[in-house]
Amino acid sequence: MKYLFNLPDFPDSSFVMQITFWTGKQILFKNDALVEQSGEKGKPFLIPDGNGKVVKAYPKPSLPDFAPILIINGEKHRIVAKLPWYQLVLALLPLLLLYGGALGGGAGAIAAMLNMQVFRNEDSAAVKYFKVIGITVAAFAVYFLLVTAIYSVIA
Repeated sequence: MKYLFNLPDFPDSSFVMQITFWTGKQILFKNDALVEQSGEKGKPFLIPDGNGKVVKAYPKPSLPDFAPILIINGEKHRIVAKLPWYQLVLALLPLLLLYGGALGGGAGAIAAMLNMQVFRNEDSAAVKYFKVIGITVAAFAVYFLLVTAIYSVIA
């Protein structure tokens, strides 16, 4: 996933954060230049300012969202806007599959992450909702097909 954002501490800069879907690894770019990430506790990004100093930006999870927030000098900065409550509910609906154990939880988590990503893309509202409903239905269908296949092999 790729998120474009600005930070008030850096008004003339644009930022891009890439987050690997499978591992959650975060990579930050400032004006298309890779920003170094420290190995110290909290793994802050070391963002150079215009005065030769370095500002530490700590990435923190922002549940239930999958996009992190950055904490700079004790202030929280969202890299993406919060989804409205109704979009959040619809996006996280596949997590009901958690009641189906590991298979359901896996299918539900992947579908929820995809739904959140779809709601943040540039499509029209109708297309976004159509995709999210399709992903949710597909997650339930995949879960039930897997359970049926496993049950038929075991029984």
